[in-house]
Parts: sequence; C-alpha cells; structure tokens
Amino acid sequence: MAFLTTQPCIYYSQGRCAKGDQCRFFHSRPRGDRPPGLGLCKFFAQGRCAKGGACPFPHITNAKIPTKMPSLLPSYTSTAQPIKPAALFVPCKFFRQNRCTKGANCPFPHPAATPVKTPLVSSTPTSPILIPEAPESISTEEQVPVELTTSRTKLGCRVTYGPGAAVQAIDTAFESPRVILHNLPPSIAHSALIALAESFGALKNVILNPTHDHQSRPSASIEYLTPSIASQAAKDIIHDPLLRGASARLDLRAAESGTAMLRSTKAKLSWFSPSLTAWAHYSALSKAKDEAVRLNGMSFNGCKVRASFQVPTWNQKTSFSVELKGLPLDAKVEHLKRFCHASSVTTGRPSFSVDASVKELRTLLEGQGPLESFEFVKSDTPTPKSINLSKLVAFVQFADADNAARAVTKPHATPQRFLRGSQIFLELIHSVKYTLQQAQFRALRGDIDALRDSLETCKLRYYDHDALGQPTEKVYVRAYGPDAQAVGRLKKELESMLRGDVVRGDDRQVLWHDHFGKPSGKAFLEALAERTQTYIRCDDRTRTVHLFGHVSGRLAARAQILQKAEELNAVAHIIELDETTFRRMLHGSFQGIQTAFLGKVFFDVVQRRLVIEGDQDDVRAIRAAVQQQSVSEPTRASTDDTPCPVCFCDVSDPLALPCGHTYCRECLRHFLGSLAHSTGGAGPVQAVCLAEIAKFNDPPTPCGSSIPLEVIRVLLSPGEEERILEATFLSFIHSRPQQFKYCPTADCQIVYRAGKEDTQLRCPSCLARICAFCHVEAHEGLSCAGYKDQASGGEDSFRRWREENGVKACPGCGTGLEKSGGCNHMQCRQCGAHMCWVCLQVFTETDSGEGVYSHMRRVHGGIGI
Repeated sequence: MAFLTTQPCIYYSQGRCAKGDQCRFFHSRPRGDRPPGLGLCKFFAQGRCAKGGACPFPHITNAKIPTKMPSLLPSYTSTAQPIKPAALFVPCKFFRQNRCTKGANCPFPHPAATPVKTPLVSSTPTSPILIPEAPESISTEEQVPVELTTSRTKLGCRVTYGPGAAVQAIDTAFESPRVILHNLPPSIAHSALIALAESFGALKNVILNPTHDHQSRPSASIEYLTPSIASQAAKDIIHDPLLRGASARLDLRAAESGTAMLRSTKAKLSWFSPSLTAWAHYSALSKAKDEAVRLNGMSFNGCKVRASFQVPTWNQKTSFSVELKGLPLDAKVEHLKRFCHASSVTTGRPSFSVDASVKELRTLLEGQGPLESFEFVKSDTPTPKSINLSKLVAFVQFADADNAARAVTKPHATPQRFLRGSQIFLELIHSVKYTLQQAQFRALRGDIDALRDSLETCKLRYYDHDALGQPTEKVYVRAYGPDAQAVGRLKKELESMLRGDVVRGDDRQVLWHDHFGKPSGKAFLEALAERTQTYIRCDDRTRTVHLFGHVSGRLAARAQILQKAEELNAVAHIIELDETTFRRMLHGSFQGIQTAFLGKVFFDVVQRRLVIEGDQDDVRAIRAAVQQQSVSEPTRASTDDTPCPVCFCDVSDPLALPCGHTYCRECLRHFLGSLAHSTGGAGPVQAVCLAEIAKFNDPPTPCGSSIPLEVIRVLLSPGEEERILEATFLSFIHSRPQQFKYCPTADCQIVYRAGKEDTQLRCPSCLARICAFCHVEAHEGLSCAGYKDQASGGEDSFRRWREENGVKACPGCGTGLEKSGGCNHMQCRQCGAHMCWVCLQVFTETDSGEGVYSHMRRVHGGIGI
C-alpha cells in the first residue's frame, strides 16, 4: 500500500481511523497493533467501555480497576468466573421496573425475580411487587438500595431531586461539572490527559478532540462527578507543565435547557485586503499632473484608487510618473494602461501576505486572552458605498467573555505594522440559539422571516436543511449582533413567538379539557393543525394548548377548539355526592365505577361530585352504580388496625411505604397534590410520611421518612408532579437566602450562588455583570468595601423609615416584615422562619415546651394579644 503523504495519521495513532487502507495519511504500524505506551482500559474493567474492538486500550478480562480511578459504584467480591465485567455492577434498576430495553446487551445483571411478603408500593395480597434476588456474588452487607432521582431546570439551575421530592443538588447557570480545554499541545496523549484530570477528583469521562488542520490545536472535554471538583480543576489544571499555553473554562452550556442563553465570547475581525502599488509613466509633465488629478479617487475593479504625482528630480526631462495605491491584486498591466491613459505601467509587490497577516493577527489576539477558535473567511464583497477596499474577515471565539470585550476595545481601529499601517476592526458578537421541531418551524417560518427582514442592528438565521439539501428533523435558529441590548430584545421576541398563543376562553381564563390529553383528543388536535396549517402543542403537564402559525390559522384553530370544549362540556353531567357517598367513593368505590366506565366519569374531589361525559344511558348506568354502592357496606382491604395517617379512618385500597406505614391510596394522592399549594414556596416543602411513632412513655413523634419518587410518580399526574418539584425548589432556595440570590436585573429569573468579595459574574440570560458579594450590578472601579461605604447613606435612610413604620427585617432572610395584627408569633412568607416579633428569636417548633409560645409567655409575659 502506498500512502499519499508521509504525514502520520493522528486518528490511527489513537486507534480511531475508520478508512483503513484507503487512508491518505501514513500508518506507521500494522493495523492490528495498538499504540505503544497505553495502559489497560479502566472503563472495560468497570463494564463501561462502549468502543469494543476500536478501543485503543487493551481489554483484559480479569483486569483490576486502577487504584487511582475513584470507584463510581460499590465494589463487590465475586466467586463466579471472570467472563463478564458487568458482574461488578448492582442489578439493573430498569429491569426491576420492567423498563429495560437493552435485553441481553444490558451491562447490568438481570437476576430472576421472586415475590416478597412486604411489597414496596401496594399492600394488596393479590398483586405482590416482584423484587429481584440479589446475586450470590454480592455480599449482603455491601448491597446499596437504588433510589430513583430526577432532574429539572428551574430558574436557570439544574436541580436534582431525590426521595420525598427533596432537592439533592443544585447547579446554577454559573456552574458546571464539565471543563473545556483549548490550545492543548499537539503531542498530548489521551492517557496522559486522563491521569492529569484524575488528580483533581472523580471523573465521568475525558474526550480529546484532535485537530483538523495544521493551524488549530487540540481541545478536550473533561466531565467530573460534581461541579465543585470541576471548578477547582478549571482554575489549577492549566498550571501543569503538560498543558503549557492551554486555556480552561467551565462549560456553562452543559447546564442549559429551556430558554436560550446569551453568549458574548465571539468577535468579528476585519481588515483591508492587501493591495498593489503601480506607477503610470507619461512623456509630458502636464499630462502626468492632469492624470494624477483625474485618477485620484476613481474606482478600479471596485477598489478606490489613491493617485499622486511623483515630483521629478531636477534633471528629469522625459518620463514623469503617477503613483497608484489601493489597486486590487488581480490588476493587469494592459488594463491599467487603458485606465491611466499611460504609455507604460510598472507594478510592485502586494502590500502584505494574507497568510502571514492571519498568523500575526492570531498571535495579536491571543495576547488578549485564550482563543477557542480562529476561523478565517475571505470576503470579496466591498462595503456598501463601493468606495472602500474589500475586506478580509475572521471570526474569533474567545474562551472568556471578558477577554472578548477587552479585545474589542484595545486593538480595535489600531494600525498594524505587518499590515503596512492598515487598521484592524473588531466587533463583539452576542448570540443566542434555539432548537425547533420541523413542524413547529414550518408554522412559524413566515413570522420568523418577517422578523428577520425588520431587523437593523441584529441578524437572524435558521438552518433547516442539511448539507445534501434534505430537511432536518430539528431546525436551529440563531440570533446574533454587536448590540447586547438589541439581541436581548430580539431574544424576548423570539421566545414569545416560540411560546405560542395559549388558548383561552371568552372569560380570558386558560381553556383546558382532559379530553385534549387523551389519544382521541390529540388525534383531534393533529387533524385540526393540518386543516388550519398551524402547529398545535398540547402540554398536559401544565394543562395548556399552544397555537403556532399565521394569525388567521390560529384564530380558526382557536374557534374550533372552543367549539369542541363546549361540545364536551354539553355532554358532561353532574352527580352531586352526599357526605356518606363521597367518603365511600374516596375509599375505593369509585375505582370500580371508573373501571366499568373507563374514560367517561371523573371524580371531582374538590366539588364532591362525579362528572360524566357520555349519553343518557351512561348517566343512568352510573347513577345506578352509585346507588348500589350507597346501600352496600364498604369492604376493608387492610387487616391492620392502624388508621390512615391522613383521614384517620380504616385503610381502604392500601398503599404501604418503605417505612412500613400504610395509607389509603386516594388520601396519600390528595396529600401529595396539596403540598405544592400549602406554602407557595415559603417554608419547608417535602413529601414525608405523616404517621406518628409512639415510643414508650414519650409523646409520639412524626415518622418523617421520605416518600420515594416512584410512589409520587405513580400517584400524581405530570402537572401535579411538576408543581411539587417547583415548590420544593423554591422552598429550598428561599430557606437559604444567604446562599442563593436572584439576578438584580428586573424580570430576570436567574439564580446564582453568593460568592466571595470582589467576585463578578455575567448573567447568561440578560448579560448583566453581577457582584456576587454585594448582590448588585457590578460596581466598576470600586471594591466591595468601597461600594458599601458609598451606599451606606441610602441604607441609613431606609433604616430610619423602617423604624418609623414598624418594619423589621426577617432574621432568616432579611425580608422586610410588618405586623398588622394578631399575636407576636410571626412567620416569614419568604423563608418560612418562625420568630418572636418582640426579640426576633427564631424557632423551629411552634407548640412544644421549647417553642415560640412558651418563649413569649416565659420571657415577655404573654403572646401579645
């Protein structure tokens, strides 16, 4: 095999070349050999290697996990043959839930399932929960129960929830577990980078991205287990001699979801193209002077010519010259002779080399800060006035927004020696990107085009076709421009457009019917969207219907949705329930009716009624079923004498929690659904067991065990689950006012974590610079101590006003509180703290002997009434 070049193949050296013998670069070893110096594959030893035979690291079946690699899962001892690395893992939790889709290819064990006597979720004897047996190779002491977690994006934060819908971790928009490295040495090895990154803490993965040309340098992505490890690594990893000249930053985009984030790290660099200098020769002095005047300022092939008469020497008698500057590089002598009306023309060399200028400019900008990329794009289009030279353009991506802002102000409009005194121009580019479904984009394309054509200072582009001209499944819409405020306004317009119109009734209330969330209702909306040429999105989590498309199409779709809702409501019949029948329905009777009349009856617990969607025959049949339930005795499904902790009645349709306490299924569902509305985000919100535990002669204490997320998801609808997650998140950050703060920009819903003195952050949503210590917009030129000293005058005035009006600051979060009546026991609506209004002492218990009421009677002589 003959290679086209002796340059070594960088992909082959990493074991990733897919071209084999067809590769045009040199393969220094036979294809079967592995690169030298590579250790064993630690991911294969953990059962996590996804590259198979393409992995450049040796796969040894009985290899031990390297001691330097922190174990991500508990280690187990096995007596079985070492034929499958997956034996190192606990059983597959998805297989336990009958949700594993990988079958035999799953790296986690699928043990046989056996019924247990005490089920986790349901205590009905006829339907036991199947719990897989623990493999014999795993010791009982080391078994760790797998608890389900989930994550959401709230106020720009990535929130991880655990049992009880409790917040386990929060990664703000300014934090990320991923570190991005740029400008790495070309010779760096993947194994060396892993070893270096591993020294800072537990890793998830390390990806090394090779270069695609000779000018750029490699980059890498390192993902750690926690953002705190990543933050420390981003600060210190570049100080290692192995990464000399490299840059590191947190990948904040890894935490983004939902609304887009503004980025201000790219700049547009432009400079005038190189030009030629020529000399036109004339036989007469007067002719040369006249031509110099005529030619100066004229355009030659789109370039403005600067002509000047060359003063002859004292003894020059025959040939007189005019110097022409600013000529294009493709200027021909014959064309110049005709253009100048000259007898002869002499041309010089280009003013500078394009390739050399690109290298010099890159070096110049690297002095302002680390670069992620430098993309040179030649532009042959002259400026609008058609009098300037054509410009060369490059897009520069900085690793940090501050470096980009500094580069725009410092080298901008400065002459450069390597450009023969020509200036360079830098323009900061603020950008934001969205992802749309193709159907949604087609409905919005007319509005997007109209918005794009109306822009003056910003630009709007979308990419709806691939390189082959085929429509893409997802469409990327990008807005960018040099004016941050203009891009911010465009961002709001785009996001308003992408939210669509929420269908509302004539009373301006959000219109919703449960029929729209069912398959038949979704089929109706899909057919309606096709008829009206709109895009209709039904969100059954928030119980809303969104319309996208032309105004006339949206109006037609809204009218038909309203008509459909009226038809559904017209066939809905109401059966009011008395106290006895309501309790019977709540404790199991409704389940039989719902099974018999699936989809036709709804139990409205708040209004204590049954809502029937059907004809008169259905109404009569359901009424008969209700009457039959009224004359029959309710059956008790539980043999335990302990009442339900919610209704304090005998347990029916029992549901047992892992803590051992049993609830009525409907009671527990209503309790969980009410948590999101109990405090409105103020005070602690967590789904815990309400049962009380009596210990000998001590007063009973609440169980307080967290309710698993599996139970919450089984009982609550997606909308109710989302509301309880929202409430627990708000209560978490509001109860920690010294740790979490809101962006000081009005209407900006971004939360950040308080920082040390003189720590500045840039909000990724509104681009405002925030002092993370003073919690105000960045005070340029002032230290935090200087700013607080300057602002102390206004604070004194506010303090006097609070004293005059009886307003006190909450000792928990600092929110201003005013007492309008009642006793001296106050609760902050922001953080939920209980306090004594007289001395502002904070209490956690309100009714016990050590509570606030006991304190007020003992210390202040009464409760203040």
